[in-house]
Amino acid sequence: MPDRSELEALRTRVANQAASLAETVTEGFEDFHMGGGDYVVELTVPEGPSTGGGTQARQSIRLVPRRKGYAIVVAGTVDPVLSTAELRTFEHVAIMHEVRFKQPLEISGEEWQDFLAKADVVLNLARVKAVRVGPPPELLAQKKAQRRISLPVLVAFFVVMLLAALVVYRVALTLKH
Repeated sequence: MPDRSELEALRTRVANQAASLAETVTEGFEDFHMGGGDYVVELTVPEGPSTGGGTQARQSIRLVPRRKGYAIVVAGTVDPVLSTAELRTFEHVAIMHEVRFKQPLEISGEEWQDFLAKADVVLNLARVKAVRVGPPPELLAQKKAQRRISLPVLVAFFVVMLLAALVVYRVALTLKH
């Protein structure tokens, strides 16, 4: 069984590898900008000098806006211990952004495909295997729920329209006579 100092060294080594990977990926996207927020790509570094032997090593691939008024977009995650990455599809990110912020994502599908193609190259060079992840069922359900108009609101709308039509009819009759 390894002694305590060997375990600490392993934890620190995993954290250092994660930091090095973050630097490599972020540099790989150095001149890459996209969307209305003029987003740049960054791979986060795990907080602290240790990742708990790799159990807390997961890193986020984020799109960080350079323009004010835009939110950070999480594009995926990297597990440096397993050398794998999950990259979100355009549909996944667009729905998540719309559900969370009640407004559309200002990145086109074409820009997203360019990002994914570049991410594949950058991650491959870093020896990380990437897979695509679509929207989870819970997110799709949230989007569907947001789109529904409640029955009381719909009834109120029709009542107001009916009353407005009645007023217009009465005014027209009054003006005619």
